Amino acid sequence: MRFRVLGSGSSGNCTLIECDGTRILLDAGLGPRELAERLQSAGVDPASLAAVVISHEHGDHIRGAASFSKKWGVRVAGTRGTYAAAGLGATDIAGYDVLEPGKTWNVGALAVTCVPVPHDAAQPVAFVVSGDGRRLGHATDFGHVNRALVDAFQFCDAVLIESNYDPTLLANGPYPWSLKERIFGPHGHLSNADVGKYLATGLGDACRQVVLAHLSEKNNDAELALLCAEQSLRRRGRGEVRVDVTTREGTPWMDLPARSCPADGNQLRLF
Repeated sequence: MRFRVLGSGSSGNCTLIECDGTRILLDAGLGPRELAERLQSAGVDPASLAAVVISHEHGDHIRGAASFSKKWGVRVAGTRGTYAAAGLGATDIAGYDVLEPGKTWNVGALAVTCVPVPHDAAQPVAFVVSGDGRRLGHATDFGHVNRALVDAFQFCDAVLIESNYDPTLLANGPYPWSLKERIFGPHGHLSNADVGKYLATGLGDACRQVVLAHLSEKNNDAELALLCAEQSLRRRGRGEVRVDVTTREGTPWMDLPARSCPADGNQLRLF
């Protein structure tokens, strides 16, 4: 089982996951043409995807989903709330599979479990994707780490989590105060400090890799996010956990680490 972030941030979010010939996308926030191009650059035929799985209806997560589904004949999956809020019933797509929070949906060699998260959307979810005996936790766009997420990610071998903003940069940045309040709020986005607290107190013992995603270009800095995560893990004595940071263009392919072979020391990477 392996994964590759194709896009991250306000310009569009999308993660490709592959296991034993089954490929799915988590979110499709890029335009359909750009999405197809990035898949092809990753060596993947867009028509070979089994599904596009949507976390919620905001444009930077769903922008290309309907057009991509129609062009390439790929089904879309998500919650009932996302289906209604995104207006997918009024569009021509290849089909829609309803995902129930807390329940597992099987697609080929992969199993997807939805986890409810607090965000200002209709029925937003994070995901645990399982395959080949390994698990990836994938969570973007949520305002605070709730118990459901901690419990669901407890046995994940790798976790991709948003580290959206630095509080000082956001407070002093160019956004209007109404937007700042939304981002700061309990249904907004996760700060570097929020992620650090989760890594220090909630990260499961099985995890060997953390990927920081959905960084704001205006209100965060990759080095700050990386430093906060690294310090939190070191305080907990988890120096074996590898930390990566996505850029808006994504990452190379990443294999999920095997539990029997933990990553070396304090290896850190910045993409």
